[in-house]
Amino acid sequence: MAQPPAGYYDGTQGLVGDSLRYKLHDIISNNFISVPYSSLYTHYQLTDKKSNGKVWDMYSDIPGSIPPYEYNFNQTCGSYTQEGQCYNREHTVPSSWFNNALPMYSDLFMVVPTDGYVNNKRANYPYGKVSNATWTSLNGSKLGSSAVIGYTGTVFEPIDSFKGDFARIYFYVATRYKDEIPSWSSSTVFQGNNLSTWAKNLFIQWHNLDPVSAKEIQRNNAVFQIQKNRNPYVDHPEFVSAVWLGTYNVENIAEPEVEIFPNPATSEVNIAVAWNLPYEILFYDTFGTLVYYSKSPTGNNTVPIQNWANGLYVVQLKGKSFSVYRKLLIINE
Repeated sequence: MAQPPAGYYDGTQGLVGDSLRYKLHDIISNNFISVPYSSLYTHYQLTDKKSNGKVWDMYSDIPGSIPPYEYNFNQTCGSYTQEGQCYNREHTVPSSWFNNALPMYSDLFMVVPTDGYVNNKRANYPYGKVSNATWTSLNGSKLGSSAVIGYTGTVFEPIDSFKGDFARIYFYVATRYKDEIPSWSSSTVFQGNNLSTWAKNLFIQWHNLDPVSAKEIQRNNAVFQIQKNRNPYVDHPEFVSAVWLGTYNVENIAEPEVEIFPNPATSEVNIAVAWNLPYEILFYDTFGTLVYYSKSPTGNNTVPIQNWANGLYVVQLKGKSFSVYRKLLIINE
């Protein structure tokens, strides 16, 4: 769970469906500061910086692996003819859908840094599941015909590691801009003042596939410093099922019991976890660098770690609908 101020979500207890969504709308609209579009590149240095100081671009990054390219913050577009030349500002909800209107046009939750060429390829197509790809980016994002029941057009599909990020952005949009959505030109993703049925079902799947990550929590806190509002579906992932399914999914708010036993002498970490379903292990060293990643273990595990150094380590376990962190202070005498 991220770190909202005490009392930020007062009044949401016991609410479900549109009653909860409308209450969350009031909370995240109150004191909202609309920033100039020209300021986004500067704000990205706070909201979208990797531990190595590079731009966190969800259209090129590959968590747990080496990305095909990375950007310094001064490498803004500019012209481009291929991937890896510059990055720009991607409206996850295409700005043509709302006629480039403020405050949506510069809302940091909706506008993220991405490679300019991939951004252009995505164009104003909705996010979706691709059946037959006509183009694939270097990190595996795809453009092609839709495999989603309820929509038959062209869609853009990000990689699995970021599907939850984009889903929770759309849940935020359907909450923050419920009053504006009816006037938008897109009838594919939104219907009335809410998500359309096919989009809602898809984004719930993506939300469960890719739980809230440390990246999203950090970004949520950083955007809050700038805009003075938050994405409630990052703070409280259980709000997704509460709003769009009308019930609190117990699995969404439960987390396994986890114990970590580091052993620098054997270069191993023993993880005891009371969880029998597949999950992910992400291990960050004292410099915040991801040094180990495993996608689908179950039960207890032993993680090999090389070159222990004194300092604070972080283990993240991500299940279908939970994210648990444990900090380790290692001191070799």
